[in-house]
Amino acid sequence: MVFKKSKQLQGSENLKVEVAILLTCFNRKAKTKACLENLRTQNIPAEFSFRVFICDDGSSDGTSEMLKKDFPDVCVVKGNGKLFWGGGMSKAWKLAKETAQFDYYLWLNDDTFLLPDALSALFSEYKSIGRTAILTAACKEPGTFKFTYGGLMDEYIPLIPNGELQEVRFINGNLVLIPKEIEEKIGVISSLYTHYLGDFDYGLRALRAGFPCFTTSKYLAECESNPFPNWSDPNLPLRKRWKIAHDVKGRAVSEYISFKSYHYGKIVGFKSLIDIYLKLFFTDSYVDFRNKILNKT
Repeated sequence: MVFKKSKQLQGSENLKVEVAILLTCFNRKAKTKACLENLRTQNIPAEFSFRVFICDDGSSDGTSEMLKKDFPDVCVVKGNGKLFWGGGMSKAWKLAKETAQFDYYLWLNDDTFLLPDALSALFSEYKSIGRTAILTAACKEPGTFKFTYGGLMDEYIPLIPNGELQEVRFINGNLVLIPKEIEEKIGVISSLYTHYLGDFDYGLRALRAGFPCFTTSKYLAECESNPFPNWSDPNLPLRKRWKIAHDVKGRAVSEYISFKSYHYGKIVGFKSLIDIYLKLFFTDSYVDFRNKILNKT
């Protein structure tokens, strides 16, 4: 993919920073095309070299043909249609590793659109950290300053950009910069998580290995919010709630319990399992009871 090059810095003629940009897609031809077109409008420092790797997870809407025609220099690997985000990103990442050696890996969702000079700003902010770390970019609703994705203090509380780099505990996978040193230490995205949780897990594993995570000082991209399906909605019949709770694009109960058990211990995992099923079967009555108990303590 051809990017716009900023002016070469004096003395950097022999330096090349190799970056692999990783995406996965499935039957979102228009969004995938718009994302890649937006990507190649970015101004990047001349000493950087970018290659794009994308997993086309069995798309049937003409995505494959579009990629071949409009983006022939993008490296594409095919999926079986059942990889979802975690499997698709892992497959794209492994293709990049098999292709060449890279200094950085950059996750990018195909529904995430970079603001002008986002890549330059991302690398500039990473350099200012001064140590090996993960940097996730803050994303907002298009045309607003409402936070949608980026860094979080816990699973539900985001850190809004405040003009300075902020250290975070959880990362969303929309636009994330990962240096090779971290990948060499903890590997690629875990195969345990099909669609959700792979980004949370990766950030926590990095922290466990001694690498901090940060979020950018300002918004660098736009991405519409994709609300998590409400598996405990009392207005839904139990059969529907059950399906959402166990679906890989819903609560994905088994994966969520594995996540909790691994990062917080088996006791927390077991408590989370009980909590989910009580909330699933009894919805509002259980939540009211739980809140009363918590308020008393």
